[in-house]
Amino acid sequence: MSGWYHVASRKFCCCLPVRIGVFVLSALSAFFGGISAFVVWYTVVRTAKYGTVDSNLSSLNNNGTISDLNNSQDWQSALNSVALDKQQYYAFIVIGVILSIYTLFSVFGFIGSIFRKRALVALYSTVLWFLLGANLGIAIYMSYSAIKRRDDLAAQCAADSKNNQDNLIADGQNKITTAACDAASKIGIAVYIIVAVVQLLIQLYCCIIVKRYVEQLSEEQGFKAHVAGNRVAKDQGAYGSYYPHQPLTNQHELGPYPYAQPDHSFGAKV
Repeated sequence: MSGWYHVASRKFCCCLPVRIGVFVLSALSAFFGGISAFVVWYTVVRTAKYGTVDSNLSSLNNNGTISDLNNSQDWQSALNSVALDKQQYYAFIVIGVILSIYTLFSVFGFIGSIFRKRALVALYSTVLWFLLGANLGIAIYMSYSAIKRRDDLAAQCAADSKNNQDNLIADGQNKITTAACDAASKIGIAVYIIVAVVQLLIQLYCCIIVKRYVEQLSEEQGFKAHVAGNRVAKDQGAYGSYYPHQPLTNQHELGPYPYAQPDHSFGAKV
């Protein structure tokens, strides 16, 4: 019988084995991560082929006119397929690298869950904890920025509402509109924080599931090593996985140390 059957399977959601959780989670991560990475890299490649929005507009101003653009199939394809400026282009490259690494490590986790490979699952666990920390930092930064700019957002909302109604709002109604925009900005920030917290908690639980499976695989490896140790012959016979080493077999300053003897070793059979 295989050694891991003697190790208790860890659970999540009260009754499901963590191995199933890692299998499903890594499969979904690899699938959606791969699709996201493909979309990002496709956008980057198209932008590299046709140039960024900034470079296209600059070339249009220097070399052509609007009529030239409408009559040029290449320019038409360029402006229809590219929606990135220069900063967004480099940001997409960074995002593409991160998504590619995430997809690769998700594949490692998927393979590790199938073949019980602790090293592969541990790599997947590491990238999940890294992404959790990154998402936590992003959520804190976005929440802080939104709270800091709340008054500006409320003022912009009120100004947009007034402009949309052709400045027909009376002064009394302006105060109501301002108060409504202020309340809306508070509710929007609160909703964002709640959604971010829930998302982080779900991601944290996923990290814990994978971590539990890594711990289970460590126990399985330890048990197999213990079983193998019990089958190793030492000098006069087969002893346990622990056998006395120097200097424990020498005289102790208070006399012979009885538990250094083979008969007292762990796993010894009387």
